[in-house]
Amino acid sequence: MIKKLLSKRGQISMELSILIAAAVAVAAIASFYYIKNVRDSMSRIETTNVTNALNSVSERAARRISELVNS
Repeated sequence: MIKKLLSKRGQISMELSILIAAAVAVAAIASFYYIKNVRDSMSRIETTNVTNALNSVSERAARRISELVNS
């Protein structure tokens, strides 16, 4: 009787450890793809911000030059 009880506990422990290991693996994979997508979207946002900044500076410079020419 005691052998069966210990055997079942070992079985439950092994199944629980496999379940926890699978959950950790899924969490690691999900976090990898989350970080990858955030990094990719940040590079797109940075590119857009740089483009917008350059456009803004060039528009202001063009306005100032036209003001100087028209003065």
